Amino acid sequence: MSRKWFLKWLIIGAIIVLAVILRCALFGYRSSDYILFLNPWYGFIKSHGGFAALKYPFGDYAVSYLYLLALATYIPFSNIVVIKSISIIFDLVLALFTYLIVRLKYEKTFIAIFAVLLILFTPTVFINSALWGQSDSIYTSFSVGGLYFLLRKQSIWAFVLFGLAISFKLQAIFLFPLLFVLLITKQVHIKYFVIIPGVFLISILPAYFLGRGLMDLLNIYPVQMNEYHGLNLFAPNIFQWIPPTSLKFWRTVGILLAFSAVVILSLVVLASRRKVTNAIILKLAFIFVLIVPFLLPGMHERYFYLADVISLIYAFYFPDYFYVVILIQISSLLSYISFLMGIINLQYVALLPLGLIVVTVWDLLKTLYSPPQDGVD
Repeated sequence: MSRKWFLKWLIIGAIIVLAVILRCALFGYRSSDYILFLNPWYGFIKSHGGFAALKYPFGDYAVSYLYLLALATYIPFSNIVVIKSISIIFDLVLALFTYLIVRLKYEKTFIAIFAVLLILFTPTVFINSALWGQSDSIYTSFSVGGLYFLLRKQSIWAFVLFGLAISFKLQAIFLFPLLFVLLITKQVHIKYFVIIPGVFLISILPAYFLGRGLMDLLNIYPVQMNEYHGLNLFAPNIFQWIPPTSLKFWRTVGILLAFSAVVILSLVVLASRRKVTNAIILKLAFIFVLIVPFLLPGMHERYFYLADVISLIYAFYFPDYFYVVILIQISSLLSYISFLMGIINLQYVALLPLGLIVVTVWDLLKTLYSPPQDGVD
C-alpha cells in the first residue's frame, strides 16, 4: 500500500465523517414536508405491516422511494433519523459519482477528492437531505451515475441508471434531452432507450404483486403533475416575471418554450457536424438541466437540484467558468430561503439562471463552431 494511496483514502474518509457530522447536527429540524407528508407516510407503513402497506395508494411519491421507507421501518431508530438517513446515504452515492466523473479528467491528482469535499458541503445538497428531509439526492445520484457511464461509453449501464433515476422522481427527465442529442448524432443506439421504461416497469412490480392497482402505479407521475396548478412554486424561473393569470395559456406556452429550446439546441449540435466529445456532453448536460426547469411551468424551488450538482462538475471541467457553481448555488439557496421563510423576491433571483443560460449556451456555440483545438476533449 503506497503512502499516496493511504493519504487519499484517509482524506476521503475524513471528509465523509465531517459531512455526516454536519448532517447529524441538522436532524432535529422538522420541515412542513416532513410533518405533513414524510412522517405520516412512514407511520402508515409501520402501522400497516411494513412492505404489506405498499398495496395501499397512500403518498404521491414514486413507489421506489416508498420501498426505501418500508425497508427503513425495520431499523430501530426514530422516524426522523431514519427518513433523513435515506437521503444522506444517497448524498454519499452522489459524491462517489461526482468523484468518478472528475477523476476522468484529473486521474493522477487529488482534484477529484476536492470535488467530493465540495459536493458534500454544497449548501443545497446538505440542506435538502439533512435539514429538509427531501430525497432529491436519490434521483440525482442515479442521473449523475448515468452521465458517468455515458462519458465512459458504457451505454447499457448509463440507461439502467437513468431508468432508476426516473423510477424515483420525474425531475430526472431534465437531463433526458441529452440522450436525444446523442441519439440523433449517432452516439448511442435507439435500442438502449427501451431500458428506461423497462427499469421503471420493473420498479413498480413489487407494489403491484403486493396488491396495488397497475393503473394507479402507472399514473403516479400524471397525478403529481396535476396536484399543483400554479405557474411557479418558488422556482427562480421565467414565470417569476409572468402574472399568475390565464394559467392554462401560460402553462402551454412554457411547455412549448421548453420543448422548442430542446429541439433547437439539438439541431444546433447536429448542424455543427462536430464530434460529440465528453466536453460537449457535459456542456449540454448542464445547459439542459438549467434551461428545462427555467422554462417549464409549475416548477418547485428544488427543481434546479440537478443543475446545482452538475454545475460543480462543469466548473471542474471548465475552470474558466468556475463562477457558474457559485451563481446557481446562490440562486437555489435563495429559493430555498424564500420557500422556508418567504422573505426573498425571486423576480431578481431568476436573473441568475437566465444569465447562466446565456453564458453557457454561448460557450457551447463557440465550442461547436470554432476550429477544434488539439488535445481538447
